[in-house]
Amino acid sequence: MLSFRQLEVFRAVMLTGSISAAAHQLGIAQPTVTNTVRRLEDVLGALLFDRSGARLRPTALARQVFKVVNPSLAGFDHLTDQIAQIVRGHLASFGMGVSPSVSQGLAPRALKHFAADRPDVRIRMDTLARLHYTEYLWLAEGDCTVTIIRPDDPAIISHEIAAYSLVVVLPADHRLARRDSVAIQDIAAERLIAFHPVAPLDPMLRAMFAAEGLVPNVSVETRFAMTGPHLMREGFGIAVIDELSALGIHDPALRVLPLEGAPSQPVLLNYLRDNSVEPDIALIRRHLIRAAEELGCAIAPPQAAGVIAQSDSFR
Repeated sequence: MLSFRQLEVFRAVMLTGSISAAAHQLGIAQPTVTNTVRRLEDVLGALLFDRSGARLRPTALARQVFKVVNPSLAGFDHLTDQIAQIVRGHLASFGMGVSPSVSQGLAPRALKHFAADRPDVRIRMDTLARLHYTEYLWLAEGDCTVTIIRPDDPAIISHEIAAYSLVVVLPADHRLARRDSVAIQDIAAERLIAFHPVAPLDPMLRAMFAAEGLVPNVSVETRFAMTGPHLMREGFGIAVIDELSALGIHDPALRVLPLEGAPSQPVLLNYLRDNSVEPDIALIRRHLIRAAEELGCAIAPPQAAGVIAQSDSFR
């Protein structure tokens, strides 16, 4: 029966080209390598090396076996290295799940700063649908999430790390494009690309229209704010989206203007209570706050509550 040790020794001989070099790499005696290889050949019922010359020469069978064995054992080597890093107090990888709007600017900027501090960590950013925010953490698919919805789970800790509001996206030649901001009354007659009723921002927008006794002239609804500008280019009207999604707009043919009276909403860093002492959680929290300040979506100070600084992207 094949054993892990036999395959490990076989791989070392194939990689180094000799019994002595394999023994040195594995830290064992040469006779042990020789005997292990012979036992493996006995198990397989075939020779793996031609021993007729001064140097071992792999047979065709050995090369075929190596193609199967090497990837698996290389993966095991990587696994042991990751475990060793964790034991030393470092996460071998860092996964962050984000809502679609957060993926447009805030999360990439924060991860850039995080990577500069933690070049040894493999980083993954996963864009998540709303239904997957909680299970992403419970199934250990990642270490934290950054969302615009607070998880309804007592085992999940949430911190407000940024703020956002609603903005209006319209063509640069639109009649309202020269303004510094627009009000609900200004867009009441416009064909509007709005949020789908299940989208978290839909109640906010509809409440703003209702407060003025108006009904939005919706031409099309979308679940994801980032699709608004694309629909606008196809003639569906103007789009109302969130500031975070607007960070991904770099088209000079479009203008992004603040929507007057739109309430400020928090962006949340979420993680399981058990992970609260992880140093990388504290680090990403710090860099998310830093990124929010750089991008103009920082949480307003108490003395200026309700006033969110606008970055150049919204002017």
